[in-house]
Amino acid sequence: MKKLNLIQEKTKIDVRSLFEFSKVVNQDVSIEFVINFLLLTLMGKLVCNRAIVFLKNENEEFYIKLAKGVEFKENSPKFKFIKNNLKLFYTSAIRETKNTFIKYLKRNGIQFVIPLVYRSNVLGYVGLGRFQERRISKEEENYLNSIVNIAASAIQQKSNREELLRLNRELDKKIHQMNTLFDLSKEFASILDKEKLLKLFTLSLMGQIGISRYGIFLKEKGLMKVMSSRLPENIDCEFLNGICNFRKPTLTTNISEPSIRKYLMKIGIQVIVPMALRDEVRGILMLGEKMNKSDYSDSDLEFLYSLGNVAIISLENTRLFQEAIEKQRMEDELLIAKEIQQGLLPKSVPEHKCLDISAVNISSKIVGGDYYDVIRLTEDSFVFAIADVSGKGTPASLLMASIHAMFHTLIPLGMPLSELVKRMNDLIYDNTSNDRFITFFCGILDVKTKSFKYVNAGHNLPILLKGNGNIVRLDKGGVLLGIAKENITYEEGFVNLVSGDLLYIFTDGVTEAMNSENVEFGENRLLKILKDYKALPSKEIQNIIIDSLKNYCGENQSDDITMLIVKIL
Repeated sequence: MKKLNLIQEKTKIDVRSLFEFSKVVNQDVSIEFVINFLLLTLMGKLVCNRAIVFLKNENEEFYIKLAKGVEFKENSPKFKFIKNNLKLFYTSAIRETKNTFIKYLKRNGIQFVIPLVYRSNVLGYVGLGRFQERRISKEEENYLNSIVNIAASAIQQKSNREELLRLNRELDKKIHQMNTLFDLSKEFASILDKEKLLKLFTLSLMGQIGISRYGIFLKEKGLMKVMSSRLPENIDCEFLNGICNFRKPTLTTNISEPSIRKYLMKIGIQVIVPMALRDEVRGILMLGEKMNKSDYSDSDLEFLYSLGNVAIISLENTRLFQEAIEKQRMEDELLIAKEIQQGLLPKSVPEHKCLDISAVNISSKIVGGDYYDVIRLTEDSFVFAIADVSGKGTPASLLMASIHAMFHTLIPLGMPLSELVKRMNDLIYDNTSNDRFITFFCGILDVKTKSFKYVNAGHNLPILLKGNGNIVRLDKGGVLLGIAKENITYEEGFVNLVSGDLLYIFTDGVTEAMNSENVEFGENRLLKILKDYKALPSKEIQNIIIDSLKNYCGENQSDDITMLIVKIL
């Protein structure tokens, strides 16, 4: 009876102890506190001088969380497999020598181990060691199982709570990052200056991630170039081009190529972030260690990738905007140049009772390299000129302006046409590059004598359609202007004109105009028009030729078109 009373009294004490233990560990305390309180309770209750707790990590490995009477370090070994993992077991009962976990327990004086189990899931293990090696009693085992189960439940609940808090923190961080990205994208969109945009980008990196070492590299004309950097040394362009194959944020430690990994670690880079636009890597972001020394999380990498892509889109928009401004500026300047160039051409052709003159110039671009002129020398004397500068666009138009200036300067001097053309050739040769040349034709028509003297410097042969239908080609002259200077002379040609003759002077943009099948308009079509419509006024003949060219070529005008028509009445 007395023994029964003692057992009942001891049971009451154990129950009270378990109740008190449960009350303490289920308060708002940490996992570390629960484990520490568990070990202190067990060591006191079971008279142990050694105690250790192993917890399971995300890799299904068991690591030392806390130990008393056993030395352990932060980098203590982790164990993958533990035998008999659902029941209390004695280390002395296991004879296996290859089990590193058992060897570790024995070496550190741990005599028996009990699992921390919550709903059949092993959370960890509690190992204990006494001064004297003896088995625990049935009552002690029951107590041990009960208190460890209470501790396991408390650890799981607190682990769940910590995980929930962690997820909430991650969610808050995600929301903050999304708000930051939204705000930054609006700020980026409002900036159209590349330097200001890069400055905001770098400030965002330093502020949001907390870094002081970084490098921003963008691809320009196929090569990576430094845009902004706080790295200890310049990065070689070839090296940058070699890491353009990274398609997602990558930690330096995870880079498989040893030479790249080693170099990046040498200059203190911890992560590489590609900046992509339409699946093409247009930039690289290199980031060093965080100032708070923490590791880059997956969330950080996702944020950096999104931020980098927002930045590269804004930088591309800025580039396109600047290009549009520059294009508009150039177009405005070209329109002014066109206005100036049009001012160099005759606003109207001179009139004479014995002549019917028309002329037109149609540029394939805003400005062109064709030139024509009709100048009245006397009441009955006129100069006709036409030129075609090699090339198109602005360079050709500048040379065309030079031709105009030279011709208008030399004509009043009254020198022979052959000398005039020679001087123009020498001036062009001396003042232009070797790849620039000009075809040129000029002639003086005397209405009284109905004579026409001319010089053809490599130009398309003008057509003199006689009143009787015969065709004369005006081929006397010499080589193109600007092609050479020494030993260059020009021959002067001469023809008599009669009433009913038609003189057609033109540039190669007329006969070499092509249709969709790349077939030229040709001289045969031109001659047929001239013969068929010879009786019409010169202006109408001109319009018929232009309409025929448009019908033949469509809207695809590849060269400047210039023509002069002179009918002898």
